[in-house]
Amino acid sequence: MNDGDFIELSFEMRAGKDKKLISTSKEDVAKAENIFDEKKKYKDAVIIVGSDGLFKEINESFKNAEIGKEYEVEVPAKDAYGLRDNKNIKVVPMREFQRNNINPEMGKEVNINNKVGRIISVTPGRVLIDYNNELAGKDLYYKYEIKKVIDDVAGKAKAIIDMDYSDSENFEISLDNNTVNIQIPEEAKFDVNWVDSKYRIVNDIRKYMQDYDIVVKELYKKEEKKEEPKEEKKEEPKEENKEESKENKSDAKETEQ
Repeated sequence: MNDGDFIELSFEMRAGKDKKLISTSKEDVAKAENIFDEKKKYKDAVIIVGSDGLFKEINESFKNAEIGKEYEVEVPAKDAYGLRDNKNIKVVPMREFQRNNINPEMGKEVNINNKVGRIISVTPGRVLIDYNNELAGKDLYYKYEIKKVIDDVAGKAKAIIDMDYSDSENFEISLDNNTVNIQIPEEAKFDVNWVDSKYRIVNDIRKYMQDYDIVVKELYKKEEKKEEPKEEKKEEPKEENKEESKENKSDAKETEQ
């Protein structure tokens, strides 16, 4: 494999001495190890060899990998999420939590003063927060199998949408000469996450698919006007009917007398 190749693979990522599963593309494995998330779609992932965010050891393994073979790579803690640093454990006054309307609980992830950390101790008047990454100090174990290399333009564009936004399933991708057309689905139009994701998608297509222009189509159809039900006109009784009605009334009066 070479830098810039789009590869589709199944994977398991584990951490620590006990090799606890932290992420996988396999639904059955997630269920077996009690990390299954019903909101998540479990499917083969697509990764760009040499892309930002890939650990060096994993990327080097990709370059020497063959389709259909299983590989396991170990990433030392110092090269993964770093070693634990006691300087990243801070005491935060209880008033900060009161000011932010946060109920401090052990193990809870919180954002205080734009820093995300985990509560590790709660005592009267103060809270201890660990700002180290949850995986800091842990070696990582990445097991994967490459299923195929994606060569088609639409497949690459969808892979980038999967990486930068979420599920690309409802996105329509078409190619017009050297232009990639992306029609976004209805649910993305009103998703606040789409605004930021759109720019990342455009930048990554420019970076990894340099021969193509990009058109992102967002169609907002006008609301259809609802037709108000027409009132039915009451027909005036015909003259003959009016006369019959008068006669009937007259007969009724005579009968009463």
